[in-house]
Amino acid sequence: MNDQKRKVLLEEIEKIRHSKVIVYFSYTPLDDGILVPLYQELNKIGKTQKIDLFLHSYGGAVDTPYKVVMLIREFCEEFSVIVPFSAKSAASMIVLGADEVVMGPISELGPIDPLVKHPLYKDFWIPVQALRCCFEYIEELIENNSNTEVSEIIVNSVLNKLDPWLIGDYEKALKASRQYAESLLSKYMLKNDKEKVKAVTQNLTNGYFSHGYPIGRAEAKEMGICVTEATGELWELIWELYLVYQSMFSGENACNFSLSTIG
Repeated sequence: MNDQKRKVLLEEIEKIRHSKVIVYFSYTPLDDGILVPLYQELNKIGKTQKIDLFLHSYGGAVDTPYKVVMLIREFCEEFSVIVPFSAKSAASMIVLGADEVVMGPISELGPIDPLVKHPLYKDFWIPVQALRCCFEYIEELIENNSNTEVSEIIVNSVLNKLDPWLIGDYEKALKASRQYAESLLSKYMLKNDKEKVKAVTQNLTNGYFSHGYPIGRAEAKEMGICVTEATGELWELIWELYLVYQSMFSGENACNFSLSTIG
């Protein structure tokens, strides 16, 4: 039942959007594991004028979004992202490589501070900005604490747990996220308004304290992102398709991610 309904909804969205739709729906971190199945789906479609990526993801690896955008653009002239609910962090980076992002009243983008795997805890991902916040906290502690011995004990206990190689790697991830954001915006979304590129990049990489901050369509548009508001029948179809995929992912046997077209 769900599969048949999914196909009907995809067909209706494609008719309205005059596009080919690829769905990436996941609750696990985005990484290079998407690339081979994505290439296979794109090969099925072949070269086409317009591709819409129906995207639900909470983010992941810093390098993967750029690869996803470059791969999709090998197969189309126009590329858009449809966000039914959440496209956060690395998923928001994919949006920057599109010509537009289609958003509804509940759709959210997010800051693009990258996620990295915790060095000790398996399958635990942390935002790199958390390390920056740790250092800022230590600086504030030293400045505001008159008892230097207590400050020294606290600072040393924290620093002794930090691997300088990891710190350097995390700093590289932050710089890479800014570099990718500027590159994608300059080449695609803001290619005709390059004066906004640095401001949008700065906002998305350093403008928010919460990794999960919800950037809705109005705020995204104010920031300078090219937003198309989904309304009426189009939004109803997008939301219904989201609910179909959400139901597919409920239960113990849900897969890690779904990457699919109508076929």
